[in-house]
Amino acid sequence: MKLFKRIGIIDIGSNSIRLVVFDGPKRSPLYLYNEKVFFRLGMQSFGGKPFDTDTLEAVSRIITRYVYVCRNMEISKIIMFGTSALREASNSNVLVELIRKKTNVGVDIISGEKEAFYAAQGILLGFSNAEGVICDLGGNSVEFANISKNTVSECNSALLGPLTIKNLGEKCENLDDYMRNQLASINNVFALKDKSIFLIGGSWRAIAKIHMQRVKYPLKIIQGYKVESKKLKKTLEFIQGSSFLSKNAEVNISLERLELLPLAARLLEIIIDEFRIKLLTFSSFGVREGLIYEHLSVVEKKKDPLIEAAKFFEKKETRFPKMSKHAFNWISPLYENLPRKTKRVILAATKLHDIAWIAHPDYKTEMCLEIVTRSNISGISHKERVFLAMILLFRHKANPEKIFNSKLCKIVPKKKRKIALVIGKGLRLATTFFGEKSLFDKIEFRLKANQVELCFQSRMDSINGEVVERRVQELNKALKSYVTVEKKSF
Repeated sequence: MKLFKRIGIIDIGSNSIRLVVFDGPKRSPLYLYNEKVFFRLGMQSFGGKPFDTDTLEAVSRIITRYVYVCRNMEISKIIMFGTSALREASNSNVLVELIRKKTNVGVDIISGEKEAFYAAQGILLGFSNAEGVICDLGGNSVEFANISKNTVSECNSALLGPLTIKNLGEKCENLDDYMRNQLASINNVFALKDKSIFLIGGSWRAIAKIHMQRVKYPLKIIQGYKVESKKLKKTLEFIQGSSFLSKNAEVNISLERLELLPLAARLLEIIIDEFRIKLLTFSSFGVREGLIYEHLSVVEKKKDPLIEAAKFFEKKETRFPKMSKHAFNWISPLYENLPRKTKRVILAATKLHDIAWIAHPDYKTEMCLEIVTRSNISGISHKERVFLAMILLFRHKANPEKIFNSKLCKIVPKKKRKIALVIGKGLRLATTFFGEKSLFDKIEFRLKANQVELCFQSRMDSINGEVVERRVQELNKALKSYVTVEKKSF
């Protein structure tokens, strides 16, 4: 596992200016710091107009603060880029030079095609082996690209952001026709039918958040949220309703974002209809994460982001980080017939099983749940995330009946819930042998007819005891009551 030297990325967008500082494992970076200022540069640059003096000064002040924050955090590298608003404005060079003079950091004004490319790479950072189309909605523009076999192609950009549509509102007789005509120019991206689409950008995430609230979805995290287009349609209609803008307190979204959502919702509705989209996946990763991916070696790109994140938390938070590989191999009879995708999550759970050790016993399960279901761990679907959380809950003293019947855990298929119980109980047993040295090669873990028995080498009987026997019984009860063989992966 290779760690970052901290990188600060400053994104000068059409609707906001953001600083994100990345830290942690290279293949699964964590947000050390994240700050955003809503600033509608796109409203000024529309049609190639110049930024006025006040805007130039205001933006440079925001950037100067961001650069100071980065240097105070001892950032190894600062990357600063501008997108559509800077591409459009006639005097972007003045802003770039002002920022350079004040901070000694250059601004890269990236093309629409390059923006699409980086956005697609952001998807590859967050979703291993992703396949499909990306759609990155900014303030002024929207970018599309195709991902196939870890290769990005068909990068396109169109002036279809909500700020552009808003500016066109008074001049264009039929906005729907304008949007369809603009989309027609990027039709090649959707050459294959029934492609998955990954949605990137603040407006898309806000739409996902509203949909989650409306359907009472039990997870809060946007990354990896999947929804069928036919189920999203009612939410898109709700957002375009006449009373929507009065509901900012209800939906808990900033007014600056909220007032652009009806236009974004209409655009998404047209995209779904024009390209016959059936399934949408929302992503928190985009251009900034794509720039991180760009700096990875070929070897790093091939690593599993979930496992890399688990290794990082294991090393940072657990008591005996060397024990996980031994415990994973020791309980292998419990999962040896399961699919590779399931084994991958079990491996991650083995590395994360002890992250709540410092918490009071009454709060260990709550802490596990919070860390797994709310952190920005990538490379994992929502079903896998909950499955992982369940294993950690059962590794502690969680009540199976209560967990199985919770709305959150019902995201996971019934057989997977039963597997989580067995693996969790297996890890609970394994922890009784943890320490600075491995004892697992001296204790044979046997599984016969869905019953576990432990066989201790001579002179090792002293490591057995009441707690060990009780946990063997708990595991055997789980094995007797629940089936651990599954036919389908997630």
